[in-house]
Parts: sequence; C-alpha cells; structure tokens
Amino acid sequence: MNERVRVLYVAGTGRSGSTLLARILGRADGVFAAGELRYVWQRGLLEDRVCGCGEPFSRCPFWSEVVDRAFGGRRGVDAAGVAAAQRAVTRLRHVPAMLARHRPSAPGHLLDTLGRLYRAVADASGCDLVVDSSKLPSYGCVLGHVPDLDVRAVHLVRDPRGTAYSWSRMKPLADGSGDMQRMSLLKSSSLWLAWNASAPGLFRDAARYRVVRYEDLVARPRDVVDQILAFAGHNGDGTAFVGERTVALERSHTVAGNPNRLQSGPVELRADEAWTRALGRPQRALVTALTTPLLGRFDYPLLVKDGPLRDLTVPQ
Repeated sequence: MNERVRVLYVAGTGRSGSTLLARILGRADGVFAAGELRYVWQRGLLEDRVCGCGEPFSRCPFWSEVVDRAFGGRRGVDAAGVAAAQRAVTRLRHVPAMLARHRPSAPGHLLDTLGRLYRAVADASGCDLVVDSSKLPSYGCVLGHVPDLDVRAVHLVRDPRGTAYSWSRMKPLADGSGDMQRMSLLKSSSLWLAWNASAPGLFRDAARYRVVRYEDLVARPRDVVDQILAFAGHNGDGTAFVGERTVALERSHTVAGNPNRLQSGPVELRADEAWTRALGRPQRALVTALTTPLLGRFDYPLLVKDGPLRDLTVPQ
C-alpha cells in the first residue's frame, strides 16, 4: 500500500485519437486501459452508461469490484458530490489560477477519493500501469497532486483542422441512445487553442510530460507506442501489434470514450485525412486563423493542400 499507483494520463482535446492510443497501450502486459476515468461518477455511477465490455456500468463485474474495493459499494461514495467537486476544480476558467499557483485548488476529500479509485482500479485489474484517457489537462493536473498516484502525462495533439472536422460530424453513442456531442468550428478551435496552450504549464515536470502528435502515431505506430511505454516505465511486452501497421483490438472495461471502444478485431492504422477535402477552404481558413498561435509549436503548416476524401479507418 505504500507504493504509489502508476498512471499514464493521456491529455489533450477530444477527437485527437486518445481512445485508439489507450486501447493499443492497454494490450501490453501489465497495462490496464480504463477509458476516461473522470467520467466514472457521472456516466458510470449516475447514468449507468455502457462499459467497454458491453454491459451497463452497474452490471459490469469489473467496475462493481472497483467500487466495492474503493468505497465498500455504491452507497459508500457520493457520486453526484464528487462529480460536482471535480467539475468545479477543473473548469477552464480556473486554469489561469492553476498556472499561477502551480497547483489546483482541489479539496483534500476529492484527492483522497480519487486516490482510492485509482488504487482500486490497479488492484482489481492486477496491472502495474493504469492508462487514463480523460484528456482534460486540468483534471490531469489534479491527478498529479493526489499523494497516492505517480502520474506521467502524454499530451496527444492533432491538427486542429482535423479535430474541428471530426467535432462537426454526427457520431452515434455506444449504446445507441443518441449522438455524441457536436461543436461548431469556432468552439472546437477555441478549446483546441486553450487546452493545448495550457497543458505544458499544467504538467510542469518535463521528465513526466511528453508531446505526441496523432499524425506521428498513425505514421509510425510501433515506434511511437514503444516510446510511450518506455516513457511510462514499462517494457511493452505483449502489445497489440500483429503487423507493422495492424493492431488486434479487444473490448476492455473502459468507463467512457469514443463509441469505437466497443469494436474489436484487427485494425490497420492509417491517417484519417478526410478533413483535407471534406472541410471546405473557408472553414479551414477560419480554423487556421483561430489556432495559428500554436500551429508552429506542433509543426503544423499554415496551408494545407486538398487531399483525397477518405473514410474513417481507425477509432478516434
């Protein structure tokens, strides 16, 4: 119990490939991909949404064991209260204060609750490393201040024009109850800029923070995944790769994430470039103008040539 729980946190913004990355990492021996753990309170305990295994959260044996280990059962934790406290601390408007203080203003009871949750996930899975693809940089900052956790952050970033196009598309939820949230180009671009700009400051320890581009992940998947596992202090044995560009994905107990987390079988990784033609030039120009301050930092060009219209070929 004295050893801290090792957590690899995937930070960034939505529609950047975090579900894909986490599922690949989760196939390595001793690694458990938990999905987006910040949603365990709202989408899991309160809304009883579908786990990555296909069962509702309340009927999933893994999450039932986690809740029992951490809190002695569902009645042992105020899920609504934890969700509200978590939202209050991690809102974007609080990020400037986080950056100024070098820490979040998270109450001690929230940090304790999170520590118990992640400890239970590690114990129930029997794994040495828990991968949390919650993405929100401010939540990752909170995790970094939980005494019981040893957190390293992979900042996953994707060309903002690709993420903006993905946010504009209609995608059904995993349980078929409706569609995922959609955003306007203005809102998704503004959030891309705000969160990707603040992430380096929220994860101040350079030795525990690394930037990975989605485009590099799909171009050199084996190399990039091996580098991420090494960064997390893991050997990478038993990975998902069955070829240089093909991974064998399995369902796992992901608490939230892209609906593709329920898919399984072999997947060939190649870049999703549909946005290079499907996103019109005026729309591309708008997103480029809004995100120009960070394009150079992540080696994205100002101008993008029209490309072939391709369907989505990998989970996002």
